[in-house]
Amino acid sequence: MHIRPFVDGDDLKLNTILGDPQNPAAHMARSLFRADADAPVSRAVVAQVADDVLIGAAVVAQSPAHPTRAWAHVEVAPTDERRGVGSALLSAVREAVVGTDLEGLPLRARVEPGTPGAQAAAAWGFSPLFRTRVVRIEAAGLGGLGADRLEDFEVTATGSVALTQAFGSWYAGVNRADRPAEMTIGQVNQRFLSEATGAHGAALMRRDGQITAFAVSFPAIDDGEDGATELTVGSVYDGAVPSGAVSDADAAGAEGDGAVHQAESADTPEFQAALEDTGALIARLSTDTPVVVEVTDEMPVLSTLIDGLVEAGKARVLYEYDTVATS
Repeated sequence: MHIRPFVDGDDLKLNTILGDPQNPAAHMARSLFRADADAPVSRAVVAQVADDVLIGAAVVAQSPAHPTRAWAHVEVAPTDERRGVGSALLSAVREAVVGTDLEGLPLRARVEPGTPGAQAAAAWGFSPLFRTRVVRIEAAGLGGLGADRLEDFEVTATGSVALTQAFGSWYAGVNRADRPAEMTIGQVNQRFLSEATGAHGAALMRRDGQITAFAVSFPAIDDGEDGATELTVGSVYDGAVPSGAVSDADAAGAEGDGAVHQAESADTPEFQAALEDTGALIARLSTDTPVVVEVTDEMPVLSTLIDGLVEAGKARVLYEYDTVATS
């Protein structure tokens, strides 16, 4: 086996031996395999055997939105798993970033729970940060929730300053385990809400005049059924640090990494109000069409809402993955 830098054309060879990505998250991770670049910094290597046959690849790439860690992704052909190929690739790509801005940075990766990739990541020293579920909510799954609060529901533009401010605060709050970069309002909009991202509509829910939840819509995705609109849904409550909540790292006197443990009870009026507002917003946007939302462990309100819908048979998990990281 010979390990060499990734070159143009290797992506097609890898797709042949690795097969199609199983879901959008896997597709995004695979898209990191590309020739070396310096803006943002990216280094990739492949494992090659006789006759120019590839059996795996690894990449480490800069993450401008989360600069304290670099993205890492390793894939090995199923026939060559558990033979040390992945370990050799990861070691080689770590050597490849020496002398770049990525040298010495902790790594972050996405793995599917219970897979050989998850087991390998654990063996390489990656620990869980949080789990993400991608969930399909059926049309009218929330019934007429919020139908009596039309005055609190507002359709808005993705360039709205109010939306962008709410999104930026929420994003920073629900990513405490993987601390994001400081971003201006313009940077938040460009990275998450601009036309280039596919965002094409948005809505707000208010209580007593204050924004409590928002949703941003993206084109319908091919989910193997009738297609569903993709929504990024945020509860302002989820983005705020609840009174008395601490993170693992804060408890240890560290800098703020680690999943936040909710100290407030879900029975508090504040939590219940946030739950009602977020549910009412989704109900309005899924009256006639199913929607797909992404929820992580760092989003207690949205998680509680999704759990209830799944239990009631009104929603189902399409796929899930863990974000893991080295220290």
